[in-house]
Parts: sequence; C-alpha cells; structure tokens
Amino acid sequence: MQNTRLSFVMTKNKNFKFFLLLFLFIILIFSLLVFKVNVLQIINYQSDKIIWEQTVEDGDDFSIKYLHSVAKTPVIEFFEIKDGKILLTGTEYQSYGAGLPTSAEQGDYIVADDKFIIKNIDQKLPEIMLRVSDYAQHEFIYNEKNYKLYENVKTETLLQIKTEKFSYLRFILRRY
Repeated sequence: MQNTRLSFVMTKNKNFKFFLLLFLFIILIFSLLVFKVNVLQIINYQSDKIIWEQTVEDGDDFSIKYLHSVAKTPVIEFFEIKDGKILLTGTEYQSYGAGLPTSAEQGDYIVADDKFIIKNIDQKLPEIMLRVSDYAQHEFIYNEKNYKLYENVKTETLLQIKTEKFSYLRFILRRY
C-alpha cells in the first residue's frame, strides 16, 4: 500500500509541475503580446524594405544632416521621440539659402558662432519623407553614430522615417 501512495504523490507532483510550467508559459506569451515596444524605422518607401531600425524610448533623439543644395553648407535638423512620435525640435545652418528660414515662426531663433539656430520648435511629425541624394550627402545620426544614407542607398531613393509600435512577440518574430 505504501508503493501505491508513493506513486500517487509522485504523479500528483508531476502534474503540478506540468501545470505550473504551462501556467508560466501562458503568462510569458500573454506578456509578450500585451506589452509594446516603440521602434524607429528607416524604410525604402518604394520597396517597403527596412533599411535601419532601433527600439526607442521617449526622450531619445536623432538628427538628419545634409548639404544645402545651393549654398553647399551643412544643415542639421534635430528630432526627439515624444509619446512614441517624432518631434522636430530644432535646426541649425550656416547660411541663408533657398528654403531656409530667416526667422522663426515656431521656436527660438538664435544667431551664434556663425550659425543660425532655431530651438524649441516642438512640431509633431507623423513621418519624415526624405529623398536621398549624393550631392546633398544625407546622413542619419543616432547615438552619435553617423549613417551615411547617400552611400547605403541609390541616389534619389525615397525613404520614410517613422515610429511604429509592436508587441514584443511580433517584434521578435518578424526578425526571423
């Protein structure tokens, strides 16, 4: 009778472990489905191919740098991630050229160190559409790393820069 009792306890213990592992697995999958990750992406608009992507959090920032087509001087536009969206926060350039502002409709206009700087623009953008060219030498700057877009994609390629929210599970699975 003792063997029967021992086997009953062992069977009960195995069932408990199985259901505990199953329960933990279901919690893990549920968490991966419910919790979201915000991703900043650069996409080739025509082919819908992801060129670059990175998970981001509110407060992360990036820049786009290029040479002005007429003045051939650098222009840098500054962006921040806020509430999961792209926010244009400022711009900096060295000369007045076609398309560059001479005053600030939004933000603070400053002239310093032979540069024109507009800060505190704080304009939400649903996306950034950027046509890359080798003459403008477009660069994407994130975490102090420069990604020379003009060297990585063909000239005249239209890129879309946007944020996207994914569940952690979808984010993990789409990489495979």
